[in-house]
Amino acid sequence: MAQQYEYFAILTPDRPSPEDPLVMCRRWVDDDGQVHEEVFTSQLVWVPSTAMRSATTSDAAAHGVEVRRVDEERAARFQDSVRDWVRRDETWDGRPYSYLAWLDGSTVDDPTGVLRTWTTEQGGEQEQRYLPGTGWRDSYIREDWHRGRQDGRFDPIDKATAEEIIERWEQRRAEQG
Repeated sequence: MAQQYEYFAILTPDRPSPEDPLVMCRRWVDDDGQVHEEVFTSQLVWVPSTAMRSATTSDAAAHGVEVRRVDEERAARFQDSVRDWVRRDETWDGRPYSYLAWLDGSTVDDPTGVLRTWTTEQGGEQEQRYLPGTGWRDSYIREDWHRGRQDGRFDPIDKATAEEIIERWEQRRAEQG
């Protein structure tokens, strides 16, 4: 039997349209009657989430957060837009990434880590670190470095160099099983 999903857009004052929501969620019931709620992520997968429950609290409503049911086609368009955004290699709001090789006793050809960074609308710095087999994940390496918890240095690299390093890491991971 095909799984039946219900889809919900989480809307905010900054993202008030179901055509361009902040978050897309889905709910489904398994064969044992257990209700599951998930959110579609920038890793292009549905993962368990409490986003819908959080968005339906009185505090969320007071801040203009709303959960609105949407059809499967709208959810598919949202997934496609996230895939396009990830493919363009830009942040959600269209800002470009900068790339850094984290060198801690390593070389640019095989660095300790690869980071991508960007400046938020509010002027803050954000970063993600690439983890083989997992992909881009939120990171605080540079903050830890500033606080003396990490060593090394960060050398700017271009996107092509970052992709070459990542490809080598993934190949090495696949060979090691």
